[in-house]
Amino acid sequence: MSTAHLVESPVGDVWDELAVGMLLCDGRGGVRAVTGCAARLLGLTDDEIARSSGWGLADDLGTPLPDLPVLAAQVLHAGTAATLPVVVGGQRRLWLELYPVRVGGAWVALAVLRPVHTDVLRDKGLLDPVTGLPNRVLLFDRLDQALRRAGARGTTVTFVLVELADERVLHEAGARLVSGLDPDHTVARYGIGTVAVAVDGGANGGSAIARRVAGLAAHPVRVGWVTSDGTHSVHDVVTRAEEKSGHREGPGSECSRALLGYPVRRSGGW
Repeated sequence: MSTAHLVESPVGDVWDELAVGMLLCDGRGGVRAVTGCAARLLGLTDDEIARSSGWGLADDLGTPLPDLPVLAAQVLHAGTAATLPVVVGGQRRLWLELYPVRVGGAWVALAVLRPVHTDVLRDKGLLDPVTGLPNRVLLFDRLDQALRRAGARGTTVTFVLVELADERVLHEAGARLVSGLDPDHTVARYGIGTVAVAVDGGANGGSAIARRVAGLAAHPVRVGWVTSDGTHSVHDVVTRAEEKSGHREGPGSECSRALLGYPVRRSGGW
């Protein structure tokens, strides 16, 4: 058996010819197969890969991430794919894509690894072509991951909707938010004249975050925000934010800067 395979692979040597790194994970801590490209991208030995833990995974800000089996189990449980940037061992920056797939009658997680210089988001149609911001699909994926982390760590996530009075300034407002907010804050295109911001584990309260977002937009806006401790679904969080952003008179009125907050108590109540 070559170093490219920890177990006998059903697709044989074709694995070694792929341009991206690929692993099959059973979600119980086991890596069933791995390509040579994946081993090179990870910079790990066969023994380290076989253990599938202790890889030192972190996000692009250095915050530790769960080991691969935990991430794989989350994807298998949810039945949906996930894409996230990871740093391995504090130095190797990669895109990690996880997909639930059925192999030999059993569900496993297919992990795809790519160097960060590959434009995964644009290739997969996850960026809005007008603003260059993440679109709703990527926004909801990141919000879902943030809510999962908040629930596990006892932190919070704040989701903000910014409705602009003039959709023609959408590109400018999005650029100002991206440059003015922290790199780990997700700024995305939500609708025709709406931008969304997701803040994972923010130290400030939801009201303070919403006020900062409204100020950075630098145009008459209507803002609705929700803070969750991770006990609510993406649908619930987004629905509440939509309700709060639509409770007041339209943008351009004397109340156009009003912040319509809906904080979630630690108990999980709305």
